[in-house]
Amino acid sequence: MRTTAELREGFLSFFEERGHLRCPSYSLVPRAGDDSTLLTTAGMHPQMPFFLGLETPPALLTATSQKCFRTVDIDEVGLDGHHLTFFEMLGNFSFGQYFKEGAIAFATEFVREHMRLDWDRVWVTVHAGDPQMRLGPDEVAIDLWTKIGMPPERIVPLPTSENFWSVGGPGPCGPDSEIYWDWGPKHGCGEPDCAPACTRCDRFLEFWNLVFMEYELHADGTVSPLPKQNIDTGMGLERGAAILQDVRSVYETDGYQQIMEWIAAASGVAYGDSPAATKAHRILADHGRGMTFLVGDGVTPSNEGRGYVLRRIFRRAVQQAQRIGLQDVHRLSGVVVEQMATAYPELEPRASEIERVLRQEEERFLETLERGLKLFEELESDEPISGEQAFTLAATYGFPLELTVELAEERGQAVDVDGYTVAMERHREVSRATGSGELQRAVDFARAADFETEFVGYVKTDVLTQIGALEELEDGHFLAKLRESPFYPAGGGQVTDAGTIELDGDPGTVAELVEAYRLDGDQALLFRGGGFAAGDRVRALVPTRVRFPTMANHTGTHLLHQALRDELGEHVRQAGSAVRPDKLRFDFTHDQALTAEQRDAVERRVNELVFENRPVHVFETPIAEARKLGATMLFGEKYGDIVRVVEIPGYSIELCGGTHVRSSAEVGPFVLLSESSVGAGVRRVEAVTSGAAWALLDERARELDVLRGEVERLRKAPRPVAAPSADLPEANVRAEGGVNLIVQPVDGLDADALLDLSDRYKQKHAPAAVVLGSREDGKVHLVANFDDGVAQKVSASDVVRSAAAIVGGGGGGRPTMARAGGKDPEKLADALAEAERLILAAL
Repeated sequence: MRTTAELREGFLSFFEERGHLRCPSYSLVPRAGDDSTLLTTAGMHPQMPFFLGLETPPALLTATSQKCFRTVDIDEVGLDGHHLTFFEMLGNFSFGQYFKEGAIAFATEFVREHMRLDWDRVWVTVHAGDPQMRLGPDEVAIDLWTKIGMPPERIVPLPTSENFWSVGGPGPCGPDSEIYWDWGPKHGCGEPDCAPACTRCDRFLEFWNLVFMEYELHADGTVSPLPKQNIDTGMGLERGAAILQDVRSVYETDGYQQIMEWIAAASGVAYGDSPAATKAHRILADHGRGMTFLVGDGVTPSNEGRGYVLRRIFRRAVQQAQRIGLQDVHRLSGVVVEQMATAYPELEPRASEIERVLRQEEERFLETLERGLKLFEELESDEPISGEQAFTLAATYGFPLELTVELAEERGQAVDVDGYTVAMERHREVSRATGSGELQRAVDFARAADFETEFVGYVKTDVLTQIGALEELEDGHFLAKLRESPFYPAGGGQVTDAGTIELDGDPGTVAELVEAYRLDGDQALLFRGGGFAAGDRVRALVPTRVRFPTMANHTGTHLLHQALRDELGEHVRQAGSAVRPDKLRFDFTHDQALTAEQRDAVERRVNELVFENRPVHVFETPIAEARKLGATMLFGEKYGDIVRVVEIPGYSIELCGGTHVRSSAEVGPFVLLSESSVGAGVRRVEAVTSGAAWALLDERARELDVLRGEVERLRKAPRPVAAPSADLPEANVRAEGGVNLIVQPVDGLDADALLDLSDRYKQKHAPAAVVLGSREDGKVHLVANFDDGVAQKVSASDVVRSAAAIVGGGGGGRPTMARAGGKDPEKLADALAEAERLILAAL
């Protein structure tokens, strides 16, 4: 065992042979509902639902090689030999099976017998105890390490901050034991107490952590035993490879060196040629791996969330590539895929798409990079780069703030980061300013009222209520606040309801709803009309023809979302939506157009669910409970402690504040209208449901009926017979056995003209057996056209096939008519003679 790939496979095989299920890596994108982190940061992270008892693990013993990404180290990558953003974590997990003894025994066996490390250079740490938790030193672990052959002087007790794991609050927790490699005294600080976790030097490298999950941490800081003891271990693959290959830096291991060799060949600048080259190589190698796996897991460049992380590392890589003359940085993804596809087979099918996404991002950045660098150089001075200047670099030239800070630090210049934040917020306020005057007026109006409107539109669309407050506006408009309102204000992708209010007792006094402003838990309404005053009793109405199709489209959107995930994969995530009465629009993350087969499959799946008539359950619950239920949440969306859940049992569960039908059957027919791109890595579908879908299908059926009728009319219409031409010969007719036999050459006619002439001869001389042949441009055309009586005795197909063989061709058809072609015009006479012989023999 020597290479990185051998270590990865050796670890997984080792535990697989010892009863562990080898599981594929989870995505870098955390599962739906997990908003604890942007990206998977540790091998333990995807296992948490199993350890917390929220889900059943795939097996009680598992082993994985988990891809991980840590954003906190982005700016450190390149500055030293050990910081990484993307890395792999090898792990073995036991859910209530073996505990400390098994974990320590397995780790010792693998380190000594498979990695074959010098045992005299291996150290371990254990938990030293914690008075607040009422825990003493982990004597069990100390005893096990001692029995297995670890000298007591190389067993180092460390405090809770170093050797105790928890979820960051109340929940499962436990002491851990870490395994360290000793690089030797020459790399140490020389102090007599130098040992693992020494803060003065990096002599000792921690490479494997064994977590003994045996307690539950309570809010008061005390712990109690868990009913089942679990094991979670994690070995850093890159660190393990560095130890195996006896190199101090992970960038000197074979995995990174293969990438750097490609970089050197493509740029002409090798790793180590200069400090700048070393930094560039490290950044390109690390970020090249990170960007490839991020796009591979469905992340696309953007200015928010995971997309911003991807944009940030990629643009940092492009900027470093410029320093060493490397062009077309997107090509790095191909190098990474070739190196990693065996361990992560999901990369290979998406290789071309990964490169396409990165190429487009590179092209966008390069359009402004040169001008941005010019401006950056002009900003060099003893004064800090102002927040406005940093914002201009970001907004106009695509420089992430972190890149500006990093480049400025290289020349000893500061950046006003706080000023940048202020400028960014000001920009966002300006962006929100469209319609802000009207919105602010509505906000002020609502605040001036002494009550909040109760929204009753989930259950009622026709309400007798009161205008609690009213403000007249210009052009026949007015703002109003109702005591109870059935009007849904736009939110969650669903548009504002259409509707009216009418004066109680005077149905002729009506005002039309123009806009409903969503104000947290309140609302204000803008109407067009007159004759109303504060205190009036009114009937507030959302027409069924408006609300019901909107509800059907919203429930249909949830069905569509899950059907897309079923068909395309778990990377599909909502990227926007518009739910209206006439149709629905749904944007989602996916990097290529849907095939016709995929569109059909999605449409069919939604309609299957409609016909299954599944109930639609809507309820409110604490957000923690919603997460346990696996409810889909929109990334970046802010949710309160209590959330509204829309569940279609056994299929879909999402957080949603919109209006919905009572069962999937009420969605009615579902028809996809279109599918298109709305940006890099984002697709859009539009669809109709309910009455709009029925009307569309009915229209299509009527059009098909018209087309069928036209086809049938044309099929039954008599074939027009062309008028005789003076240039065409008369038929050579002779009577044989009660049939008029016509067998003759007619040169210069193409195949269709020859058929038309045979029709005329047959109709004119019925009952007839007609065989005609024509020479045209070095080719031969043959046609046999028989009345039914003749066809009962000899098939036109058999006759023409035999004749065609003589002129070096072939053909066929029906017993009454057949055609053929050939390539030997000189033998046409022989072919016609053969046809005549066959007919006469049959007659």
